[in-house]
Amino acid sequence: MSTPSNSPIHAHGPYSDNPSSGMRTHGGGNASSIPQSPSAEEDRHQLEYSGLMVRSPPRKNCCTWKVAAVFLFFVAGALVVTWLMLPAEEIVAKYIPRFEEPAVRYSGPEAGAPSPPSSSGGNSEDDGNGGGGIGIDIDIPPEEESLTMVGTTVPSFMRCPEEGGSCCNGSPANCILRLDQMMFGLVHNSMSAEEGDFPFGYNHKLGLEKALIAGYRGLSLDVCNCYGVLQFCHNVCNLGERLPNDVFSSMTRFLKDYPSEVVVLVFEASKEQGPIVWDDLYSEMNDVDGFTDMIYVHTYGDAWPTMGHLVENNKRVIVFYFNGGTCNDGSCPPGFHYFYNYAAETQYQSASLADLEDDEYSCEVTRGPKEDAPQPASFFVVNNFVTPPDEDAARTTNSKTFLADRLTRCANANRMRPNFVYLDFWSEGVTAQLVQYANQQFAEQLGR
Repeated sequence: MSTPSNSPIHAHGPYSDNPSSGMRTHGGGNASSIPQSPSAEEDRHQLEYSGLMVRSPPRKNCCTWKVAAVFLFFVAGALVVTWLMLPAEEIVAKYIPRFEEPAVRYSGPEAGAPSPPSSSGGNSEDDGNGGGGIGIDIDIPPEEESLTMVGTTVPSFMRCPEEGGSCCNGSPANCILRLDQMMFGLVHNSMSAEEGDFPFGYNHKLGLEKALIAGYRGLSLDVCNCYGVLQFCHNVCNLGERLPNDVFSSMTRFLKDYPSEVVVLVFEASKEQGPIVWDDLYSEMNDVDGFTDMIYVHTYGDAWPTMGHLVENNKRVIVFYFNGGTCNDGSCPPGFHYFYNYAAETQYQSASLADLEDDEYSCEVTRGPKEDAPQPASFFVVNNFVTPPDEDAARTTNSKTFLADRLTRCANANRMRPNFVYLDFWSEGVTAQLVQYANQQFAEQLGR
């Protein structure tokens, strides 16, 4: 940019470099304007005659290496004191939320303790659910479908036949499977998406509505009470939220548009942003026309219905909750099922891919039914993400080879076929396609 001639640019400070003369001047002037002592004035003409110019002596630099070393020592000391005095762990826990360890660590049969197969219920070998730890194999889809517009069109592997007939979650084969024989891609913290205005620490790039279109049939949602308003947030108010009415309205539209689909919802009560009363959440559901009519109500101890039964009877919303919360009069709303009465879950705090690849650590069941529970776990939950959310790691965890190997290893380690696969950044990888392929393969095995 050119500078007007009447607005000369001067260097900051008392000295500036003059490129035309190769010398320094004071305040942009010439050497003759430098103040001189009386003795220097006597010799000035002689110096000019000889072609030499008077130069001001350089200023002494006060910042020696000794001064710099002392300064850096005090800065380092101040940082250490600040770190020790501030509640650093509380700050990290607040903005990078982590689940709490269960009050009673689960050590039942699914955690590896030997026990005979259950004769009723449960996800075990004798009930045709691929349990028992013998030959459980999660296959890789023969071809990976390339999706250019993720979440905007239904992928081919989730499309029911055009000629009609029975169809459940995108395939006629799924209709013969009981709910506890199905596998679901479960979108972890599904409300937390960059697209949904979560500024940082989000678990997904795209919103939960697009996840449904892309083939995911499980959504987990953190429930917060923010200043008396029920929201889906990630344990911190005012840093991203979804309103229940918006979410349930979107789900209702999806289920009406796709009457063959069954969706599982897993709600986690936020202990940081409570209290959570589950009746309040049910009231939000009830405000959306037709939503609560689709909620399936299960009786503890009964066999789970087939997917075909759920579709035929339009009971296509399955609700679980955990991590506290209360219910009015001690009785929770119809269709609200406590998650760990029914599900055994692997380790949920993996900080890296190396943690996930450590089967002894990451495949260990840490939450589930109590050891003396009347019924064993019906569902097996495999966590397949790292904390904090990492999109680069998700490209690996959601890839077909990594995911198939991990599910197979955890299944055989616990003698249970996976039902819920928790994942972050659902738009990366092939989780939905692999889950659909695994369901179809398992239905074929049962039909032989």
